[in-house]
Formats: sequence, structure tokens, C-alpha cells
Amino acid sequence: MKRTTQPKINIEPEPIDWAIELIGIIAIILLSGLPMYYFDSLPDEIPSHFDISGNPDGYSGKGIIWLLPAVGLVMYVGLYFLNRYPHIFNYLITITQENALRQYKLATRFIRLLNTIVACLFCYITYATIQTAIGSQSGLGNYSVVFFLVSIFGVIGIYFYKSIKYK
Repeated sequence: MKRTTQPKINIEPEPIDWAIELIGIIAIILLSGLPMYYFDSLPDEIPSHFDISGNPDGYSGKGIIWLLPAVGLVMYVGLYFLNRYPHIFNYLITITQENALRQYKLATRFIRLLNTIVACLFCYITYATIQTAIGSQSGLGNYSVVFFLVSIFGVIGIYFYKSIKYK
């Protein structure tokens, strides 16, 4: 089976892309900084799992607070570098020389937005875990799961729509 190669085009980020990236970087800095700042204040056991309503239903040693920053950082950096190679992505439509620039811009912005939303999600969960552990909050909150699911699936839906519309 012969693999077709998609055109390689250098995609220059627009100001909105830089803004999205900046928000993601701030989220990653906070994601790493929050555990550093609060670690000594945390009790020996902290929430390590939350149910669908956002209430803690599992506890672990306070060292678990480093798991989300570690996973979040690896994911963020991985997607950041992957986003530099839009010609290797899978697309909903066939990529041609005529539509490559538009499709690559859509795809890289889509990945950038998802990356930033996930970084913000990890940052929020880390913050809420810390606040719950020290008694300032009780869980993730009623609508946090809904908010992040709507954000993620909203971005995916908009990308699918635009990708097909501008084929």
C-alpha cells in the first residue's frame, strides 16, 4: 500500500495563536508552581480521585500531587512539538496543495486550543485538590466536569465543522 505524502508548509502562528500558547504556558507554570508553593502545607493524605460530581472519593499520600504536573508537562510539550509537523496529521479530508495551508492552520490551532484547555484542566484539578486538602474547598465543584467536557468537545466539533466546510 502506497502512502501519499501531504505537502509540507511552514505555518506561521498568528497573534491569536500566540495568545492561546501564552495561556497554555501560564497554565503549565501554575500547574508546576502550585504544588511547590503548597507542598509543605498539605496534610499527609490528600484527595487523589474525584467522582463525577467532583467530590473526593480516593486519597493518597501528598506526593501524588506531583502526578498531574508531570503528566501535564509531558503532554503539553509533546503536543507543542507535534504541532510543528501538521503534514503528518490525519485529516477528515484529502489534503491537496490548494487546501493544505487552510487545513494546516485549522489543525494547528485545534491542537493548540486542546493543549491549552487540557493544561488549564490539569491546573484547575491540581488547585482544587490542594484547596480541598487544606480545607478551603470541598471537591472540584459541581460544574467543573461539565465545563471542561463542553470546552473540549466544543473545540472538537468546531474543528470538524470548519475542516469539512473549508475543504
